[in-house]
Amino acid sequence: MAVLRGEHTFGMVVAVVALCAALAIIGWGVTRGAAQVAAEEEESVGRYQVAVPDLILDTATGRLTGDGGKVLETPIDPSGEEVGRYSVDGYVTAVTRRVGLDVINQPVAYPELVKGYVLADTKTGRIIKTRVYYAQPLTRDDM
Repeated sequence: MAVLRGEHTFGMVVAVVALCAALAIIGWGVTRGAAQVAAEEEESVGRYQVAVPDLILDTATGRLTGDGGKVLETPIDPSGEEVGRYSVDGYVTAVTRRVGLDVINQPVAYPELVKGYVLADTKTGRIIKTRVYYAQPLTRDDM
């Protein structure tokens, strides 16, 4: 019987060691994965900026997209190493482009809806680009 107990004890020790090794590997993998996720989340915080009316700026590269994913500005710095390097401010306004008289000599104004943006470099404090990217005549129903 003594031999059977020794074999049983040895088997139990091997099983416990294998279980501990498996738990250690799983724990190491979980902590490493959590650290990578935390690092990626930390990198992406502040990466994008939204501006009126429909602009999204990647603050690291300077890539500006508009409504529907239309690219308005290609990346200024494709490496994108510095988050927060670029900033954008947009505007929407109604501008009167023409004024005139109608058939019965009544004054008439012809306004347009205008959308634009100003892109700046926050490191140097300089304005990189100012652009009107949308202009369309307003109808009576738009107001």
